[in-house]
Amino acid sequence: MIHKLVHIKGLGKFSNYHSGNGVWNGIFAKVTSVYAENGSGKTTFTQIFKSLKDDNEQLLLKRRSFGTETPISIQFTDSKNKQIKYSRNKWNQTIQDIEVFDSFFIESNVYLISLGNYDNPGTFFEIVVGDKAITLFNEILNQVQERKRLSQRRRNLRYKSKTASEQDKIKIGKLIEKALERSTELTKSISTLEKELESIAEEFGKDYLEKINEYLRYLSPNLQLTKLNKKGSRFVYYIKILDFDVRSDSESISLKHTLSEGEKNSLAFAFFLARLSLKTNIGNQLIVFDDPISSLDYNRRNVTINLLTSFARKSAQFILLSHDLNFVKDFSSKFSDILSLKIINDGKTSLFIEYDIKRDTLTGIFKDLSVLKNYIEDGEASKYGKRDIVRCIRPIIEGFFRIKYFNYIAEDCWLGDIIEAIKKSSEGEVFYYQRNNLDELIDINDYSKTYHHSNPNYLEIPINAEELKNYCRRTFNLLLKL
Repeated sequence: MIHKLVHIKGLGKFSNYHSGNGVWNGIFAKVTSVYAENGSGKTTFTQIFKSLKDDNEQLLLKRRSFGTETPISIQFTDSKNKQIKYSRNKWNQTIQDIEVFDSFFIESNVYLISLGNYDNPGTFFEIVVGDKAITLFNEILNQVQERKRLSQRRRNLRYKSKTASEQDKIKIGKLIEKALERSTELTKSISTLEKELESIAEEFGKDYLEKINEYLRYLSPNLQLTKLNKKGSRFVYYIKILDFDVRSDSESISLKHTLSEGEKNSLAFAFFLARLSLKTNIGNQLIVFDDPISSLDYNRRNVTINLLTSFARKSAQFILLSHDLNFVKDFSSKFSDILSLKIINDGKTSLFIEYDIKRDTLTGIFKDLSVLKNYIEDGEASKYGKRDIVRCIRPIIEGFFRIKYFNYIAEDCWLGDIIEAIKKSSEGEVFYYQRNNLDELIDINDYSKTYHHSNPNYLEIPINAEELKNYCRRTFNLLLKL
């Protein structure tokens, strides 16, 4: 699989990205999550993997970076440190074991399940698994190609016969007859093999239908496929809508316009998962999901996370991309060894940075606690400014009091008010037991007030780093006593 991303140049927002110009070394984990706001390059990054599978340069050429003459260049390395490169509009190799779910999947795979032809097998043959089916298809393909060559040979021989001697015409005639006999044999053989393959495809179609419905029961119970019929080079399916069976290719009732965005997304997702689950080589697959939760409600969101988690653990490599920060956080929380990344733009190019998503999704008192903890551990290297850190101290202590004494502290009661209540409390009253902490509370409160906006000169007062770190530690120690 893919070990490291080395660079992306000249492609969309990634005008000049090198692993190292962010704070990520470019090395993927087995499971990687990527948070990216819309417009940052998430879809472009997904298209790279689709192109890598099929060597489809058009997916990339239409995404050239604006305002630069830099040609598109992409480089990965695999686990053996061999280069996987895109340059001069071509990959030096392809990776077939890649499956990508994105916004384009629904259009190309849901409304039409194509068997394709022998020049372009279509999407269905990508999911027909089993050595027998693959062997049959390859044999048919070889025989079809041989028949084409024989047809061309007969044409060449007939042309040659026009200027040949009578004796040579006899020889050429025998060669044409022999080629025709072989073509006839091939036609019969192809017909037999096609029937056998169609039988396998139809049987597989039943399994496919069952799997799709299995996932739909989780994702959208109101949707169910009732049957799957082969029609020439494609399959059409019937989906139950309001007790009516609607054909996927119906012209009178269009699924594209009848289904809600959530239903279409669920249907596409079920199709994709069914594809994955029927693969015999899922353990060799690189699976990429780009925003799988578009238009999903809260319940389907949780189901989606659980399904993705299951496939992430089964696959060789798994990459999730989403613009939904909380979705990425909830997915990432399922793994102890996940790599979490964020796509940002530094004004020149989009780039990847390692991302502490758990910390950045904290809210309220928990976020403030993380800020203090970060400063105690990192000191001046902390990503938070000293004034931001000071401002967290009082809300943390107030928050702890509000939790512990939620029946006794009003919404507009602040730390100074709490201190006064402790001072005035008598033995047996609820705040009396905090009198042992009174001196420490007063000192910490006085320190924090110095840098509070209520002090007109607070921005002009310098903050000593060691003193601040000491008060952060004292705040944590105080919390243990409250």
